[in-house]
Amino acid sequence: MSSYAIIENGVVANVILWDGSAQWTPPAGATVVEIADGVSCGPGYTFDGTDFIAPPAPPPMPI
Repeated sequence: MSSYAIIENGVVANVILWDGSAQWTPPAGATVVEIADGVSCGPGYTFDGTDFIAPPAPPPMPI
């Protein structure tokens, strides 16, 4: 099994485990990209066609 990113409009909507061959259809309008071992990726990351880019860190909260 490998990890795959479900990408909608250039943004990772979800990450799934899939064997890559079992019958499954991604959501309409979404694309699926295999995530290479050691690559960080999760919902909210963007995908530029080659690389996954982490979203900006949230601003610090005042205490």
